[in-house]
Amino acid sequence: MEQVYIWVKDIFLVIISLTFFQILIPDSKMDKYIRFIFSLVILAIIAEPVIVLVKGL
Repeated sequence: MEQVYIWVKDIFLVIISLTFFQILIPDSKMDKYIRFIFSLVILAIIAEPVIVLVKGL
């Protein structure tokens, strides 16, 4: 249960941090690329427990 709590906390902190950085970055032509990279980071954090589980088998 402790690992689930840490995982959810990590997701929450990353989403808050990336949202903050997205607010700081001015609108530009790079905006869609920055959103894509941020989405990949969030996806990687969400998928981490599954990857660890698969490697453990």
